[in-house]
Amino acid sequence: MTAIRRREFQALIASLTALPLGALAQQDMRPWYFIFLETGKPTPPDKEAVQKMQKGHLDNFVRLWGAGKLFAAGPMRDPARLKRGIVVCRAETREALQDYFQPDEYVREGYMTVNAAVARPNKALVTLAVDPGVIEEARIILIGRDDKAGAEVQKQRRALLQQGLDGGRFGAWYTLETGPVAEVLFAKTTDSDALQAALANYPGVADKSVSLDIWAQYLGKGVLN
Repeated sequence: MTAIRRREFQALIASLTALPLGALAQQDMRPWYFIFLETGKPTPPDKEAVQKMQKGHLDNFVRLWGAGKLFAAGPMRDPARLKRGIVVCRAETREALQDYFQPDEYVREGYMTVNAAVARPNKALVTLAVDPGVIEEARIILIGRDDKAGAEVQKQRRALLQQGLDGGRFGAWYTLETGPVAEVLFAKTTDSDALQAALANYPGVADKSVSLDIWAQYLGKGVLN
């Protein structure tokens, strides 16, 4: 993460944690959505215009947080530079979710796209007691979908991930209902090799019938406990 992006992200986290959390504390029956913000068309060469869009992008996150719609966000380091960051939201419908991003010129004009899937949080990222002054590098783990596997294999897969969650190796875990990514996990470590080794026995990893990607993810301190 560049120094400029780090400062912008710190400002975002500070703004989010300063807002009242009344809406977050109430029972909420809206579906969860896990969002990958992905690269769209090239941004314009006008640096001032891009900086203005970036500010509007972060301001929209703050607005959504204050409305009890956004629960986590942070940039990632995808080697292919396709996936740029994650957002976790709740919305009544997919159409309502798309409306969340209408004030964001990055998304509205197609410079960034919203790839959203309904998600089940097995353990959600922490939204309270976050230190806005410290940004931590963690790891995001993306496990590909394999709907052809039988019930017993699926059971083994969930058991292995649950074991990692219970043992503290993973700090958060979301199961996505649709799309090429089936499971998204977060780990409070920068040791990708250790995570790769821990998931070597995940059915399908060895024979590459499921994909496994482990990338740098940036989050406010306390989001992963």
